[in-house]
Amino acid sequence: MSSVAVVHYVGATQRSRSVVASLLADLVDAGDKVTLIDIGSFTTISQDFPPTPLVKLLGHRVHHQAFPDALTNMGVSYHRLKAHPTHLHRPSPRQWLVCQEAIESELLTYFRRESLVPETGAIASLRSALSRQTLACFDALSRALESLDPERVLIPNGRTSRQKAARLACEERNIDVRFYENGRAKSNSYYAGKTQPHDRLASQAEVGTLLEGHTTESIIAMASLWLQERMNPGSETNTFSTAWKNLKDISSPLKTQNAQPVAVFFTSSADEFKAFGPMWKTDSWVGQFEAFDLIMGLLQEKDCALVLRVHPNLSGKSRAYFLKTLENIRALQRNHPRLVVHWHNSPINSYDLVLNADYVIAERSTIGVEANLMGKPVWINQASQWDLVADVRQVLTQSDITAENFVPWQVDPLGAQRFVAYWVLQEKPLRFTWKDWSTWNPERPPLRMQIASLATKNSWRHRLHLVQLHWDGVRNARFSARGDKGKPIV
Repeated sequence: MSSVAVVHYVGATQRSRSVVASLLADLVDAGDKVTLIDIGSFTTISQDFPPTPLVKLLGHRVHHQAFPDALTNMGVSYHRLKAHPTHLHRPSPRQWLVCQEAIESELLTYFRRESLVPETGAIASLRSALSRQTLACFDALSRALESLDPERVLIPNGRTSRQKAARLACEERNIDVRFYENGRAKSNSYYAGKTQPHDRLASQAEVGTLLEGHTTESIIAMASLWLQERMNPGSETNTFSTAWKNLKDISSPLKTQNAQPVAVFFTSSADEFKAFGPMWKTDSWVGQFEAFDLIMGLLQEKDCALVLRVHPNLSGKSRAYFLKTLENIRALQRNHPRLVVHWHNSPINSYDLVLNADYVIAERSTIGVEANLMGKPVWINQASQWDLVADVRQVLTQSDITAENFVPWQVDPLGAQRFVAYWVLQEKPLRFTWKDWSTWNPERPPLRMQIASLATKNSWRHRLHLVQLHWDGVRNARFSARGDKGKPIV
């Protein structure tokens, strides 16, 4: 029997209670002695349920006792940590630098901006709050680990400042650290493993070990099922596909026999990668559009038709981020007048674009590995989760953009298939769902419950921020490329 501690707080993963309860149940079934360490006291912004009276008024219920009852039934010890007046345990300068990088990533994600410059009062205030809570969390966790002395600790994801603090506190005591996260490859699943989910080097190095004993046929089958699920409209593993046309409903392909070759560019957005250091900054580009512009120039000389697919998540960005992206795309259109743009709110199916492409150029979006699975040559202009395993070409500097480097090849999809199978094998089914905790789905709440979430105990600044983001999202989603007199409607 191993002594295992699981670090948890509401909002740590997309389905916090369901994921952690399922993980705890599996650990108990494996014979481990399990302790749940709740660090929710160090939350800067609450993502929990709205107040109970309001929930009842709106015709719903929260099952408040369900989670404690589940822990009791499993025999899991529960510890909710609180801040101590004096911080006996403080991170070293090196550790604090790691935490600050995580805070930068959180701020970018929260404000949905491309950059934190210029720094507003709201950014400075939230940075200060996150810093205070991270220091307090590190101290409280260090005390708890001394007392509990677990052999192994599981922490969620490892990206945010509190998660970083948990990892650092464990590593300082030479405690074995594992990670858990919402499922990436299967619907209604969770990930648990040795590797931090966004550690591109460690995860790719682990592929061979995890696939030992699995036949090529079984690997291909796992990857095929994964891609098939992703391509289904309304897929839980690809929520953006809900708004796309079904592939079978598209009657006119992008190109016909003997037509000019087609190059399709896919934009992406990855604020969270700021937290993972040098392993993710392997390129010399100012941004993806600089690389796209130069590549388009080269492929235009090859008489390629140029197509740009804007990532659907642009709708959820701040207005400033949206307008900056719009400006970059307009610049591409001026430089390449024949460029066809499918905007973020277009119903065009991205997989149809891939099927009709001779060249696929992606930043680091998942569509890159999907295109590779479909046998398409893929060029990427930033580090990606699968760049050392899949049969893709990296374009990290201007010197990489040459006619010789942009010649399509006969793709070997096995590398991409192996990486996807690696994802699939690490996931376990959820044993709890949102129905165990409430009468509505917090991931897809009805409008009245979206409004009710504003009553969750948070600062007024945060509530106004949520309202602003919602309004930005509405405006971004209603964008039309051509308005009256040829002007864009924004």
